Amino acid sequence: MNKQTIKCDVFDCKHCNCDDKVCNLKEIKVCNCGHDETKEATMCASYKTR
Repeated sequence: MNKQTIKCDVFDCKHCNCDDKVCNLKEIKVCNCGHDETKEATMCASYKTR
């Protein structure tokens, strides 16, 4: 399996590496948080505040 980089700018998440703007997790699950099927209505299911 190839190494994947997950870009992230959710700087209040404990999994976000703020310096490199990437997620520290090897994989994430993305959830639909609204009724719209838009990018803005999704977020990572592993989100945890710092």
